[in-house]
Amino acid sequence: MGLMQRKHVDTYRHCVRVAWLSEKLAEAMRMDSASVSKLVRGCFIHDLGKLMIPNEVLDNDRPLTNEQWDLIKQHPELGSEMLRDKSEICPEIIQLVLHHHERWDGTGYPHRLRGEKIPFLARICSVVDAFDSMLSPRPYRRRKTIEEGMAELVRNAGTQFDPHIVERFIPLAKELGRIYLSDLQT
Repeated sequence: MGLMQRKHVDTYRHCVRVAWLSEKLAEAMRMDSASVSKLVRGCFIHDLGKLMIPNEVLDNDRPLTNEQWDLIKQHPELGSEMLRDKSEICPEIIQLVLHHHERWDGTGYPHRLRGEKIPFLARICSVVDAFDSMLSPRPYRRRKTIEEGMAELVRNAGTQFDPHIVERFIPLAKELGRIYLSDLQT
């Protein structure tokens, strides 16, 4: 991920926070240590495919064009392709990278998987990835407060997100969201 840190520091920091959030959620869900390790490693590299996306697109401060959006939507497949030949990366991590933008209702990408057909670790990543994205600054929108982020997760439980994972994350969200408070005040 040193390459990601050099290419796009905001994406790198996002991946670090998503990995941290996923570890805290996994602990609360009492997942076994092997699964926690896979989850955290996968969340740390979930946006690896953005290495292949030009920074001009990643840093765009206007609404994305259809062409730019199509490019961004390729990052899960690009990332999973980068990992396929790495013998030290287990299939569950590759599946997390590939499917972290699938939606519970089947309207996500890249394969429009639905419900429990979405790998479990990818469903967890989806929740914490969205929460971090909502609470992080973006040039094209204001960041949400912790309460707004939690409300958005609850509102989209059962459509975008696995409702059981959201249910487990919400009690942690306020406490975990405190990592954003010092940054929100600057």
